[in-house]
Amino acid sequence: MQNPQLVYQQQSVMDASPLKLVVKMYDLVIQASYREDDKKLRELLSALIQGLNFDYEPAGQLFEIYRYCQDLSRKKRFNEIREILEPLRDTWDEVANNRQTAKIA
Repeated sequence: MQNPQLVYQQQSVMDASPLKLVVKMYDLVIQASYREDDKKLRELLSALIQGLNFDYEPAGQLFEIYRYCQDLSRKKRFNEIREILEPLRDTWDEVANNRQTAKIA
């Protein structure tokens, strides 16, 4: 029998919109920064970098931010990473929620 929490987490990822998946990635990055897990943090930031679509203008700016955060992780400056990424995470979440509300209306 599978762990019910794991099943729930898997289902929430399967049902999430692309915007909600970005928010979930930010949540994982922020959690790794609180745990001061620099290896996991850099892996997650690499995944965010790989997911960028450079056909759109903000991708280049996000790339620079993620690379900078990877550098901060190597230097064990986890508070600075959170200061940078938490507002971005909140913005992504707001956009995702507004999209969801627009679909319902």
